Amino acid sequence: MLVTLLESESELYNTGIVDVSHKFPKMYVVRPQFFIPIITLLRNAAMTSLQYKAELALVRNQNIDITNFEEKMNNFKEGFARNYELASRRFKEAIDEIDKTIHHLQKTKEALMSSENNLRLANNKAEDLTIKKLTHGNPTMKAKFEELTDNPEII
Repeated sequence: MLVTLLESESELYNTGIVDVSHKFPKMYVVRPQFFIPIITLLRNAAMTSLQYKAELALVRNQNIDITNFEEKMNNFKEGFARNYELASRRFKEAIDEIDKTIHHLQKTKEALMSSENNLRLANNKAEDLTIKKLTHGNPTMKAKFEELTDNPEII
């Protein structure tokens, strides 16, 4: 900032604050009576800039919080999906094992039913068994049994 009384007839510098940054970077030319107003303007601009910086920092922090929240949520989703997949796989394996056990038990049931049928047939054959049937076609045994029936005292 250049405060000057030079070129006192110049209407350009007498009207107020003049921006000469096209010749000299960041430079303003003022008369002494405009020194306090430009200082006030600069102070107000700096205060506004600080306010904007604080708001910007707050927004950045909120964005960081949102990003952290999204990361945590995505991590939770991935972990949950992984656990669901593992549980689902274990559940399917358990159902497959139950199906195998049911199939095995069904085979065992069929084997027991078959054994029962064979025992029933064997029992029917045993009940149907008579001496007459045993000695049929066997003259030696037929004669021995007739001899026993004729002599009851041998028994």
